[in-house]
Amino acid sequence: MESKKEHYKRALLDLSNRKDLIPGIYNYCDRWCERCTMTQKCLTYLHEQEVKAESDSMNPDEANKNFWDQIRMAWEVTLEMLEEDADERGIDLSDVPDIELPKHVETPLEVRSRDYGTNIHNWMKDNQQFFAAKAEQLVTINDEASMIKYQDAMEVIQWYGPFIGAKVHRSHLELEQRQNNPDDEFNLYADNLGSAKIAIIAIQRSMDALSVYYSAFKEMEDEILKFLLELSQIKKQMLSTFPGVMDFKRPGFDD
Repeated sequence: MESKKEHYKRALLDLSNRKDLIPGIYNYCDRWCERCTMTQKCLTYLHEQEVKAESDSMNPDEANKNFWDQIRMAWEVTLEMLEEDADERGIDLSDVPDIELPKHVETPLEVRSRDYGTNIHNWMKDNQQFFAAKAEQLVTINDEASMIKYQDAMEVIQWYGPFIGAKVHRSHLELEQRQNNPDDEFNLYADNLGSAKIAIIAIQRSMDALSVYYSAFKEMEDEILKFLLELSQIKKQMLSTFPGVMDFKRPGFDD
């Protein structure tokens, strides 16, 4: 009988061999699967759905245990597949020299982007009662269209708040070395560009969502304008730091 780990690995390998999936599409997406139009082309999404389907049939205790089992299996299967690939290539992993990775020092832009996520989260939390009162007014007058518009804007702002800082940070990892390496054999700089591009997309979507609130809630104009200005400046600096970044082709999304 197939063990859980064997099933996990087989399911992953079966998906990886499907010709209709787009390789690497999950590398530079925004991880917002519920709003994505490419889920059926994504190995990560389909594999996660299979795992989720197993948990949905369990009671809460079993589901929680299954969650931690999946985390452990993901690690074990990844190591096994790395070892198998190394064997095929004649690489002895026990004889790989230690590599000292350079310590990353955060740039002011990374700090600024992370601070935006913290500040927008706190602002949304501090104004929960205000937004609830506005929603109640819309229910009273049966303005469903406005309710959906403001709810969508809120979800966008909340989703991308922490995401922007994370992707700006990733885009800066080993940035100087990669930008100045003319012999980038493994095209490592592509990861910086892909991360930077999705960060910029997230910034623009956040600005669009905040603009919905800016035009609707006059009593919050000054606060919202500060967030818009902050995002605009972060975006401008990202475009300056990564010349030509918007020409980068993310698999599946920009082809």
